[in-house]
Amino acid sequence: MKTRLLSLILAQLNIFFSISHSRYYYLKKRQRLWEGILIAGSIIILALTLAFGVYKLAQGFCSQAALLNQEALTLTTGILAAQFLMLILGVALVISVFYFSNDLPILIPLPLKPWEVLTSKFAVILANEYLGLLVFIAPVFVAYGMRADVNWAGYIPSAILVFLSLPVIPIAVASILAVILMRIVGFTKRKDTLTIIGGFLLVGLIIAGQLYLQTRLSAPGADEEFIMRMLARANSLVTVLGRQFPPSIFATHAVSLAGTSKGLLNLCLFVGISAFSFYLFLVLGNQFFYQSVLSGFEAPKGKSRPFVSRAESAQAHERTPILSLAIAEMKLFSRTPVYALNGFIGFLMFPVLFVVLLVMGNDPEMAKLWGSLRAMPEFHRIGSLLVAAYFFVLVAFSGIPFSPFSREGKAHIWFLKSQPVSGQEVAIGKALGAEIMVIIGAIPGLAVFQYIARLHVSSFVIGVLLGIAASYSFCVFGVLLDMARPMLEWTDPRKAFKSNLNIIFGMLIGAAILFGIGSLIVTLLKRGYSGLMAQAVSGGVVALFLAAGLKLLQLAADRLWMRIEL
Repeated sequence: MKTRLLSLILAQLNIFFSISHSRYYYLKKRQRLWEGILIAGSIIILALTLAFGVYKLAQGFCSQAALLNQEALTLTTGILAAQFLMLILGVALVISVFYFSNDLPILIPLPLKPWEVLTSKFAVILANEYLGLLVFIAPVFVAYGMRADVNWAGYIPSAILVFLSLPVIPIAVASILAVILMRIVGFTKRKDTLTIIGGFLLVGLIIAGQLYLQTRLSAPGADEEFIMRMLARANSLVTVLGRQFPPSIFATHAVSLAGTSKGLLNLCLFVGISAFSFYLFLVLGNQFFYQSVLSGFEAPKGKSRPFVSRAESAQAHERTPILSLAIAEMKLFSRTPVYALNGFIGFLMFPVLFVVLLVMGNDPEMAKLWGSLRAMPEFHRIGSLLVAAYFFVLVAFSGIPFSPFSREGKAHIWFLKSQPVSGQEVAIGKALGAEIMVIIGAIPGLAVFQYIARLHVSSFVIGVLLGIAASYSFCVFGVLLDMARPMLEWTDPRKAFKSNLNIIFGMLIGAAILFGIGSLIVTLLKRGYSGLMAQAVSGGVVALFLAAGLKLLQLAADRLWMRIEL
């Protein structure tokens, strides 16, 4: 049984990361080998850059905390942040891996127990999380070890065990919530719609619980005497901060006190809690997993609709080709749980961050800070640029415009190719659909941000217009990128989104553009130019970017459309 489970886990990892396909495509057939090298090199450079940035940030934080004899607070902060993000993002990943993988019809008839299938898929999710932790947590451990002058012989094994156990608890909690959600959804007819709604409600529930812990369960006695008493003890603030999630305290002490009996005890506690959470997930999953999956295979029973002639239908729903393509793109994305849960998660995350700022603003000291910021002469003009940047960030990190043709796949691209539309119309329609989804998704975050910032109406409108122009231009470039190198060879719709390198390229390009424009604005302000000048320069850059994108679409869209083979 152990050999069977190990083989199943290896097969799942192979499929998820496309190991055999990449080895055959790039190494054996040697097709577009330069592309594989470029992609791998870009990812490695990006990962090393981010890891170095996290290391320097953790090093600076640890140096400041050392002045208060609280070095271990660096570990607690990093561990809490990592587990909180894994819990939020894990809900969408768990639902897509567990319930929307095309291998389920193959796995279920096999003589495999539900817990074996769940374990293999859980291993896939852990492997995915480990890649992120290598960038965002491993540098924190290294920075703390260098600054605290630890005993490396005991520190390294403890850090490795904590690293391996770190994603287990949040992913197990996300998996338990997902299993319960999908079992409830299985009793209904509109499974896909309720899966999307339920997934976002779970994320909202997790975030609301976290905010409650931060605002209602703060450390008692926050007066000067209490603070001085806490600072008098080394690393005492670890307990205060870790009260939101007690296992983080065990993980912190396991690493900071490595090589001691107390460190070993905390390590055993943390690993034990992680193992128990995984066991609890297997118990519940073994009970409900197959039932919820099999209910998803049932065809929905819809009400019969009255017959409508083709002429009446065309007259009632007559649209331009571009608008029809945009609406079809929106329906395809929003009605598919795998795409919606992963693509729209940023639309929920950013408003929540703004709500956190709003909650913090209720504090008298924070209220004074917000008041002083709003009183700055250029605050409203700079605020309009932040509104524009918000649109751009949503586009860059949603992945929506960088996968429209990949999501069609070989199975459906033929239908689009058979329509009497040009490549330009297809590209514009896809970009317009993506932009409409971004605009709708931006509304909650804009509402909260405007409530906090109190921008002038004119500044807010200018920011929205700049944001729409900037985001649409990026949508055009993203659609052209996916048209040039679509990922059509997939058997699992999740791969078209989660394993699509075009989305990674979009994030990299978006981050580079934001950094470039942001540096330009900061330079202008430092040299004494007004906020109006910064707005004008930003508007000019956006106009050039949009014009270049539309011109490139006009020149290349038809040719790229013809290159896509059925």
